[in-house]
Amino acid sequence: MDLPCFEWQKHAEKKWDGLSAAEKTSFSSLLEVDDILSFAQSQTDSRDVTVLSDISKKYQMRKDSESASGLREKGNAYFRARDYTTATMFYSQGVCCAPPGSEELALCYANRSASRLRLHLHQECLQDIGRALKHGYPTHLQQKLLDRRQQCLKHQRDDGSSKEGGSGIASECDGSGSLPHVSPAVHFRFSPEKGRHLVAREDVAAGEILLEERAFACVLIPGTGKKSGVQNSAVEEENQDAFGTEHLLCHHCLSRTNNPVPCPGCSYTRYCGEGCQQVAWQRHHCWECPFGGELRSLGVLTHLALRVVFRTGLKEVQKVREMASWTSAPPSGQETSPRTCQDPPQHQLDGSYMCIYCLLPHVSGHPSSLRFLCAVTVATLCRSLKEAGVLQKFLSDECDEQGGGAWCMLGAVVLRHMFQLRCNSQAVTVLRDCGVGCSSVSAMQEVRVATAIFPTLSMLNHSCHPNIGIAFRTVGVPVPPRGQPGTVCGGVMVTARAFRDVGSGQELLHCYGPHYSRMPTSERRRLLLEQYFFHCGCDACRDHQGATAASGLRCARCGCPLQCAKLGYLCPRSGCDFQLAHGELSRRLQGLEELLDQATRLIEMDRPDQAAQELQVAIRDASRFLEETHPLQGQLADVAARAQAAMGNWRQAATQLSRSIPAIQVQYGDDSAELGRQLFKLVQLHFNGQQPQEAVSLIPKARHVLSLHCDPLCEELQELRAMEDCLQGAL
Repeated sequence: MDLPCFEWQKHAEKKWDGLSAAEKTSFSSLLEVDDILSFAQSQTDSRDVTVLSDISKKYQMRKDSESASGLREKGNAYFRARDYTTATMFYSQGVCCAPPGSEELALCYANRSASRLRLHLHQECLQDIGRALKHGYPTHLQQKLLDRRQQCLKHQRDDGSSKEGGSGIASECDGSGSLPHVSPAVHFRFSPEKGRHLVAREDVAAGEILLEERAFACVLIPGTGKKSGVQNSAVEEENQDAFGTEHLLCHHCLSRTNNPVPCPGCSYTRYCGEGCQQVAWQRHHCWECPFGGELRSLGVLTHLALRVVFRTGLKEVQKVREMASWTSAPPSGQETSPRTCQDPPQHQLDGSYMCIYCLLPHVSGHPSSLRFLCAVTVATLCRSLKEAGVLQKFLSDECDEQGGGAWCMLGAVVLRHMFQLRCNSQAVTVLRDCGVGCSSVSAMQEVRVATAIFPTLSMLNHSCHPNIGIAFRTVGVPVPPRGQPGTVCGGVMVTARAFRDVGSGQELLHCYGPHYSRMPTSERRRLLLEQYFFHCGCDACRDHQGATAASGLRCARCGCPLQCAKLGYLCPRSGCDFQLAHGELSRRLQGLEELLDQATRLIEMDRPDQAAQELQVAIRDASRFLEETHPLQGQLADVAARAQAAMGNWRQAATQLSRSIPAIQVQYGDDSAELGRQLFKLVQLHFNGQQPQEAVSLIPKARHVLSLHCDPLCEELQELRAMEDCLQGAL
């Protein structure tokens, strides 16, 4: 995913093994990025380019009318089965595969307009009708499209609806598209021990927004978040796991789109509209498009590192490199590494490229074999770009330096960013509904869909018990009126909020992943040292706060919490000799997880009554050796609530879901977004079960926790307000 594909890693490993002991020693001693790249360039040639090209053939990026026709026929099968949503997905795939200006492209647009009409999405239907006509829809069939257009217009007049105009799209944007909006309560600090970091200038209340920032660059992760459908037919079995993030999301802003606009050059990249397509093409995709297969083979971090350079332009890269070298120059007669600015000037703290360039690459922290993999990857990519000749104009337009020097500078900067991104890239997550069909109860889970770099967010240091949390949102790009320049950059936005009170002078701290409530101290410290190259000394680690190996286990005889021992778990109660071996615990947990998976599949197959029976057995077995705070107890209660809700047994569902709250609190914390979402679901169940007092009593707590993480206009908070207004009259 982040690193290159397995085949390329094996190729680089073979090259590494082929080096002599002296060459390996020489390479391992190199700490300057330029020197590392130079060594890798001496070890690569056109044969490596050929190997990369062969590996990338498994990623089909080429436009092809025959493939588009096949996808359109699959869409037709779903259309006839009245599954218009899935039909739309296959028509969209056909749109992306069809060559520009081909009749097949027009046919795919026209068929997609029909499925949009059946779903009462009239504006999207009209857009596709226009696109079909623009791309040469057959004259003898055009009357059908014109009749469909009249139907849409009539529906819009009857409904009183008007043309959609950028709902949810930002109305203003700075020129760079990445300038952060920092609260006046926050300011920057620098120290040799902590580097650049953010502190509170004044007292900050829980829920206050401290930072909003647009990603400098972002790369979508293909294939993640696929969701199995209900397998009730051969057609549905064929469609299982058919669509991943690359099919469902805009490749620029990550907005969900069922009506994508394709890249004109490849079948892979797609956008939520012409606005995002145009911005992405101008910024980076015009150079990336011919190398889509190679970039997928070389991994997300390679792709993101290259995109940062394309997004910046080599003139700015050259300027920043010179400035950073000058700023970090050592006193006369002293030797030091210019890898980072030791005391960065103020203009580096504005979300600009300088903020990214000055991040530590931690060259010495990466194992030599990984450094070699990254260097050979970048050297081969640059050679591939050079041999194809597609970047000659980019170099001539963007950089004063020409010839081999420009290519070396391009490679060195991309390699530097690869090292930096290993520690400073941010996983972008979205909430995705994992519920069943048209369930009346929310069933959301976080799914990682992209990797991005946020210049200001990257300055936040880590704590295993952080005082701020982050959330992401997408901003699409509307097409500007004809003859007017575009003003909205769009992209992925991050919002950082305090989820507990922060005193004046306290540092703002973000969790990099290992959290004290979910992992023992020793494990957290090990992971942080391996990936981020520091020994964590946060309050939680100093106090040795963290989950213990025996957390949530109870004695099957007397109910006492078990204690961890060398060979398993023991009951500490005097006179009770109960023991639970590691192997036996694993067997029991695996059995419960299998029952949980089986129940989930039964719910998806519209057999919730059978699922409830399976879960009753699993919950009984779990209660014998798991405390109510164990994560598996929370999962069982949550799925049991889904089964009861699917049968319309709202009160029983609420009773089950209430059992999950203690496990959520212990696993994620009292101020976590996970607890907020669980409380929101519980309010929904009480509301549906006509239990107004229970619902009203929970709404303030759910609202408080969600407001620490979510925008006031988010769907959950708006629905809580609507339910509260409705219930006031019932009390």
